[in-house]
Amino acid sequence: PTARRVMYASQLTASPRFQEPIFLCEIQTPDDAMGGIYQTLTKRRGLVIGEEPVAGTPLVIVKAHLPVAESFGFTQHLRMTTSGRAFPQCVFDHWDTLESSPLEE
Repeated sequence: PTARRVMYASQLTASPRFQEPIFLCEIQTPDDAMGGIYQTLTKRRGLVIGEEPVAGTPLVIVKAHLPVAESFGFTQHLRMTTSGRAFPQCVFDHWDTLESSPLEE
C-alpha cells in the first residue's frame, strides 16, 4: 500500500530511459571499398568516428560505433557489400541512452 504507492510515484517522476550496449567496430579495408562500409553502417544505425590510413599500404582502418542489436549478421552483410574485402572486429565500448521514453506509446 504506502510503500507501493511511493515506489510507483518515484518511477513515474524519474523519467526513466532505456540504455543499449554499443560496440566499437574497427574495420580494415582497402580505400576503394569505403562506399560499402558507409552503406552498411548507415543501414544499421552505425556512426563512423574515425578513419586512419595504414602507412605504406592502400588499407584504411575505419572506427565506428554500432548498436549491439544491429550487429547480428553485420559481418556477412559487410563482406557482401564490399566483395569480401572488409574485415571487422567488434568489441563492447559503452552504454548509450535512448531518446524515447519507455512510458510513451
